[in-house]
Amino acid sequence: MKLECPKCKMVKVIMTSQIISDQNAFEFSCPNCNLAMKLELVFSLDQTNSAQARAEHADAGHSAPDPAQSEAERQRQVKALKTKILRSLVNLPPMPHIILKARQILSDPESSLKDLAVVIEIDQALVAKVLTLANSAYYGVSGKISSIPHASVLLGQKTLGQMITISASSALLTRKLGGYGIDPDDMWKHSLACAFAAQRIAEIGSDNMVEDAFTAGLLHDAGKIILDPYMLKHKFDFKKLKRQNDPPLFEAERSIIGFDHAEIMSRACRIWRFPEDQIAAIRFHHQPRCSEETKLGCIIHLADCLAKTAGFPAGPPGTPDQIAPDILELLKLQKENLIDLANAMKDDVRKIEEDLRE
Repeated sequence: MKLECPKCKMVKVIMTSQIISDQNAFEFSCPNCNLAMKLELVFSLDQTNSAQARAEHADAGHSAPDPAQSEAERQRQVKALKTKILRSLVNLPPMPHIILKARQILSDPESSLKDLAVVIEIDQALVAKVLTLANSAYYGVSGKISSIPHASVLLGQKTLGQMITISASSALLTRKLGGYGIDPDDMWKHSLACAFAAQRIAEIGSDNMVEDAFTAGLLHDAGKIILDPYMLKHKFDFKKLKRQNDPPLFEAERSIIGFDHAEIMSRACRIWRFPEDQIAAIRFHHQPRCSEETKLGCIIHLADCLAKTAGFPAGPPGTPDQIAPDILELLKLQKENLIDLANAMKDDVRKIEEDLRE
């Protein structure tokens, strides 16, 4: 079979044996100009022994930069895509405002349980989910809680605030992400695992950060939801980059899209008016700066690593994240503490996830 490159017009001969498979498409590059192409087979109804082939750009209108072009042009295309995505943030639906409103009420010493109840009870679906969570095995009062005020009395306002955060985030974090190859269950369990691990780490040496650690841990990977359509559109480019040198996911995102999921989520959180320490923690959870000023980011980084190594991945298997240097010392932890933290985290997720997802 002869195939002409639509860019440089070089003719390539492809043996039929090269493309026979259970796939309906064969991906390859032009040997002359490196143009990424896809060969699709379309079988005629009246010719069962012949096939018509056509080559096309893997991502027509949005193709990855040609390796033969100048680096300046490649950077221009990446910058244009980044600008397009950033502009789209203004059209994002608001983050469940209930999370921030509940946190404001709980942090105000002059607020009351009545103030919190008013905010929650306008959304009966959320009330039902909070009560389901309150009666889960994790909180140890199964079947005893019948109302929001009752939950606050038995569990305390801080625990109620945590349950509101989980319940309000569940719809956001239980989506299938085709571009990343992440199933809804995997995304949700990883987010829960990171939140519980972050909370336990903060309880050891940073008690004033417990609530912030839990919220940032729960939402740290939500930027993948924003970038997923672009990941799907450029899936061929990511596969090619992975075959070449298999960089960490966040580096691959930066190379092709212009920034990673951590940066885009931090920008979204600023639009949603999240606290600055949570924004910074989410932004740098892959590459934390180890200092007292950025301790929350170090907590989220360690929690994310623990969640992945404990069996709660945030996507297909890949190279495990390495814990950044000096983090254990900063967080007053020893290596042996990590096993206990991972086991406790797995138990936390097991107790809560089944009841909440029913």
